[in-house]
Amino acid sequence: MDDDIVTLEAALYVAGRPLTITELAAIIGKAESTAEKLLEELEYEYQKRNGALEIVRLPRDRYVMQLKPELTPRVGKLIPGGLLSFATLQTLVYIALKQPILQSELAMQRGTQVYDHIRELVEKKFVEATPQGRSKILRTTTLFADYFGLDHDVVRMKAQLRYKMKQILQQQSAEGMTGGRST
Repeated sequence: MDDDIVTLEAALYVAGRPLTITELAAIIGKAESTAEKLLEELEYEYQKRNGALEIVRLPRDRYVMQLKPELTPRVGKLIPGGLLSFATLQTLVYIALKQPILQSELAMQRGTQVYDHIRELVEKKFVEATPQGRSKILRTTTLFADYFGLDHDVVRMKAQLRYKMKQILQQQSAEGMTGGRST
C-alpha cells in the first residue's frame, strides 16, 4: 500500500471521529482531490477485505473508520465505558426513528425505564433533550449520526437506519438458520 494511504488509514484510526477531506489532505500534504482518490482506494480495500472495520464517507466530505454496525451486538461489551445495553440501544433507535418525540410519549410507549436510558444517551451526547412544558423533546445529535455512519438529514437518516436494521435482522435470521456457523 502507498505511504499516503497508510497515513490516511492511521489518521482515521487514531482520530476516532470523522475527519474532513480538508483535514485528511493536510495530513498527507496533498490536494483534496488526491486525498479523495486515495480514500476511495482505502475504502475499496476495506470492502474487499470484508473484515470488521469499514471506511465510510459521510455527508459534508467527511470520512470515518468504524466497526461494522452488525458486529456491535457481538463485541460491544468489550468497548470500555462506551457500550449501550440492548434496551438502551432499542430506546435510541426508537428515538431516532420517531424524532422529534416527547420524553413522556416515549415513556408511555416503552415504559418508565427509558428515563435511565435517556439520561445515559444524553450523557453520551447521542440524544439532546430540550424542555417543553413538563416534558422534553428528544432528538438525536450529529454525534449519533456520525458514530453510526448515518446522514445528518433526519429523513435520510431514518431511511438509512431502517435499511441497516433490516440488514442486521436478515443476517441474524440467516445465522439462526445455520446455527451461527458461516457457510
